[in-house]
Amino acid sequence: MENEQTPTGAKEAIVAIIDDTANAIGGAWSVASGPAVQGCNRDNGGRGAAYFYTKMREQRSGDPAEDVANVERLWKEKGIKTERYKSGGADPTLGLRGVGGPMKSIDFLADERGYSLDAVSSCTAGDAEELQRNGE
Repeated sequence: MENEQTPTGAKEAIVAIIDDTANAIGGAWSVASGPAVQGCNRDNGGRGAAYFYTKMREQRSGDPAEDVANVERLWKEKGIKTERYKSGGADPTLGLRGVGGPMKSIDFLADERGYSLDAVSSCTAGDAEELQRNGE
């Protein structure tokens, strides 16, 4: 298999994109979860390892619509295919999800009460349980 990502590469990729996105938006972000490894199913039917990572920011400092547009530009530059979404209601919460690049999925939620960034890496060759035993 050509150019297959390693578990370490997957972890580095999701940390980089989440951190780059948080920095582009600005504000005080904190790690809510991860980066942590989990088991996943590979396209060839075998088991593999993927990483997930979540950061949150409790208060917004900018315009959610503008922040979504800025994140969309950043992700597209990194080869991530994006799709905007919003909740229902009179004052909808805006969001952006993406797939591609080193991500199985990535999500930015621009809620008035706070922002969140979540990512799951692509499923790589590797033993998630072994990686967990080794401190991942």
